[in-house]
Amino acid sequence: MLPWLTLFACVADGVVPVSVDAPLGEVAEAEPPVFTDDVVHTVDIQLLDGGYDALLVSPSEFVQADVVIDGVTVAAVGVRIRGKIGSFRTMDGKPKFKIDFNRFVDGQRYHGLETLALNNAVVDCSYLKERTGYSVFRAAGVPAPRTAFTRVTVDGEEYGLYVVVEFPDDRFLKRWYAEPGGNLYDGKYLWYGGNDGELVDFTRALQDNFTLEEGEDVGLADIYAVTGALGGTFEALEERVDGEAFRRLLFAEQWTGHIDGYALNDNNYRVYFDPDDGRANWIPWDLDYAFLEPSDWGKSWRRPVGVVAVACWDDDGCRAAHSETVLETLEDVDPDALIDDIRRWSTLIVDDAEDDPRRECAERDIAKGQDELLTWVEERGDWMEGHWD
Repeated sequence: MLPWLTLFACVADGVVPVSVDAPLGEVAEAEPPVFTDDVVHTVDIQLLDGGYDALLVSPSEFVQADVVIDGVTVAAVGVRIRGKIGSFRTMDGKPKFKIDFNRFVDGQRYHGLETLALNNAVVDCSYLKERTGYSVFRAAGVPAPRTAFTRVTVDGEEYGLYVVVEFPDDRFLKRWYAEPGGNLYDGKYLWYGGNDGELVDFTRALQDNFTLEEGEDVGLADIYAVTGALGGTFEALEERVDGEAFRRLLFAEQWTGHIDGYALNDNNYRVYFDPDDGRANWIPWDLDYAFLEPSDWGKSWRRPVGVVAVACWDDDGCRAAHSETVLETLEDVDPDALIDDIRRWSTLIVDDAEDDPRRECAERDIAKGQDELLTWVEERGDWMEGHWD
């Protein structure tokens, strides 16, 4: 008997497998072809029923489109613009996109995926920060998305070179957790337009801003429990937070210079409550502002912003444990392998990066950004060891 029902939607450009009610355990281990990293993929977004104009007026609202991925059409998907302060762009620029395969067709997936992110790299002249950064997080044992490169067209018009990023969803949780049925919350800040926004963190003023993405609505009781545990020792807080996993997240954020993450900016993260022990785990997101010196942005690794990071830094036991975690986790990050990947990816995308009609960096800054990234990777391990030893 088949482990899930597979329907086939016949389309002009090919046949796309559409799984309905597929048990995650049966599909989670397969590598969707869009994440293979030895090619630059193609994604053609064909907006329907005035979708282009609708995205100009309401960019965060889904419109219907057919999407052709490497020649295979998935019909009637949802598409909207992503991004906030810093990386948000409108349709007449180079916007980020979210593709939701089951927005208009219930249960539709693309090779098991519910959603995909197409990131525009407008603030990353190297095009390589997200791919390199997520590799570091995964090496450190932190759940982090898979990535790839793709060329994007919209209604036949070239939009340039993008980074495909896996969304943290039920399938993602299945890959990383023995119990994937817990609650997953979005910790990205709320944006009201312009420079007006509100952060999300475990404080009484901000805790209601968490948004449930997967799991059961418990009225934010699990979020409130973490907030309520703050103010004592970090050892007591670890009843609500996986301390070792959190310290590995802090390690990876610092190794990658992720100045727009949880520790330094209360931003760009998800929180998952593992049913195995009920404790909170952090998942990183949006690394386009990684590999940057915090002092250039008025920030410091000695003065974190995220309240759980502050609680660790203020606790002698947690700070000592973090120092040990840093030295242990440094052994898990292989800079030579990262350098090989960076050089391979640089060669792979060189033509597409230079020909990107909507990039905002000068052509000379592409190679410059990649050279700076190589230098960072070569030197960061020694810097981390010196900082924490």
